[in-house]
Amino acid sequence: MKLLHISDIHFGMENYSKLDPQTGLPTRLLDFTSAFDRAIDHALQVGVDAALFTGDAYKSRDPNPTVQREFARCVQRLAGAGIPVFLLTGNHDLPNMSTRAHSIEIFETLGVPGVQVARKIELSRIQTRSGPLQIVSLPWLTRSNILSREEYRGRSLAELDLLMLEKMSNALQAKIKQLDSNVPTVLAVHATFSDATWGSERSVMLGQDLVVPKSLLCADQFDYVAFGHIHKHQNFIAGDTPIVYAGSIERIDFSEEKEDKGFVLVNIDDPGSGRLTRHTDWNFIADHQTRPFRTIELNLQGLDAEGLLNPTQAALQMLRQENERLRNNRGLKEAIVRLKLKLRPDQKASLREEELRLALEKEFGVYYIAAISREVDENRRTRLAGLNVEELTPLQLLEQYLKSKNIPAQRMELLLKHADALIQGGATLA
Repeated sequence: MKLLHISDIHFGMENYSKLDPQTGLPTRLLDFTSAFDRAIDHALQVGVDAALFTGDAYKSRDPNPTVQREFARCVQRLAGAGIPVFLLTGNHDLPNMSTRAHSIEIFETLGVPGVQVARKIELSRIQTRSGPLQIVSLPWLTRSNILSREEYRGRSLAELDLLMLEKMSNALQAKIKQLDSNVPTVLAVHATFSDATWGSERSVMLGQDLVVPKSLLCADQFDYVAFGHIHKHQNFIAGDTPIVYAGSIERIDFSEEKEDKGFVLVNIDDPGSGRLTRHTDWNFIADHQTRPFRTIELNLQGLDAEGLLNPTQAALQMLRQENERLRNNRGLKEAIVRLKLKLRPDQKASLREEELRLALEKEFGVYYIAAISREVDENRRTRLAGLNVEELTPLQLLEQYLKSKNIPAQRMELLLKHADALIQGGATLA
């Protein structure tokens, strides 16, 4: 049995976006929809039996109709091809009030054929082309139900977390007792796993995390544990059961610059046998067409005389070298770029930022310039009148300043006398 595991699609994430002239849509929305479409294309090509989505369809709890339409279109591509789709709710999918509908509830309300939505801990049985599949769902759970009960008022956050974990464990155990050991079984989770490494999702997270320990998962009862919520693809093993974060399908910001993005293909062999004889293989499929993020750091402080006089041209030459170095990895073309420049104080005035921006767009073909920042080494020794500034006395510094302002000699002498008197102890001159 082949499964597609995909997660954290975050349609509506439009930072570093422009307006597409042909569709009128934000270009970053097109990046995310294209990534989802490529995952679907691959799934259809290899003939998956079911698709598992482990939460966070949208950036916000209240997505606009356009991003809802794009998500529905992608889901329909799978369901329309006869592939059952299981949608788990994540923290970005849930409303801030329990009485309101969540953002993917419409699929359940309309009874869309081939699409199942899970908002609570439950056991679902799905019929696929390769036979039945059992899915135990552990969606994002909030503290609101516990907090609303009088008996739990005044409890600390740590106490409430322990109560939630206890209730989750009891509910999960109850579903495990209902499992048929002869049917392939997956645990679908949207949460923070205790062994996981965090990524950029902290900056876009809605709600506060409850950390799920490995012991709660009872992973040995499942053929595969499909995690969502953390954007960095990563995996763990409990006995012989893979525990896998698919990760997000596109980069959210520069904290994910060096992360591969993609999806997971899962294969559970001999699905008609018992749990102990089945074996699960999985493979992360990296999508190399996702939008690259590039941080380029250029140190212009140690240049020769010509470079110091023209830091802009020196920076352009360094950019060409960096672009060549990255050529086998798509270079700077169509990338979201931030440029960090290290400068000497005497280079600030002669650096032409607009020329750099124009070259990045026209010569290197970058998609979006996120920032051009300057780090100026103000501690670098500056020479004045043949001396290091640090070696001059306050009176000498004042004298050099007055000379630079072309103050007449007689007035300068008087000002220096007054300054010397103040420095020596505050005496006044007649």
